[in-house]
Amino acid sequence: MVTNSFSEEIDKEFNIKPEGNLDTVELVLDNYKCIFSFAATGGTNENWKIYLTTENGAATCFIGRPKPISYLFFKQFSAQLVNTKTGKSNIVPEISDNSGIMPFGDQYTLTSDNKVVQSNNFAGNLAFLVLNSDK
Repeated sequence: MVTNSFSEEIDKEFNIKPEGNLDTVELVLDNYKCIFSFAATGGTNENWKIYLTTENGAATCFIGRPKPISYLFFKQFSAQLVNTKTGKSNIVPEISDNSGIMPFGDQYTLTSDNKVVQSNNFAGNLAFLVLNSDK
């Protein structure tokens, strides 16, 4: 049996400053767009990375610090992985703070259009986010 696997990837580094301003970073690859919006109010400047990969019609977006402990305090955040061809955003999110994976519904939730947003219980800590699409 022969299987053909075609994958592509793109990444971008960005700096988060704890100035409290809402900022957005995004990447586009093939038919996918990954969008991360954030506002941080505490900690020091940190370099983060957004990484988007596609393989066989599905995509994964990683957003986080290359060296995972983050000292930033996030006032708000949202993340979305959208198929630009269909306009759909069917994702499985995995969000982590410095202590590990955060439970869905406790620190974050999904909106009706499948955007990951902080919940009312969000403690302000993020280390990384992973958004996996379906095909």
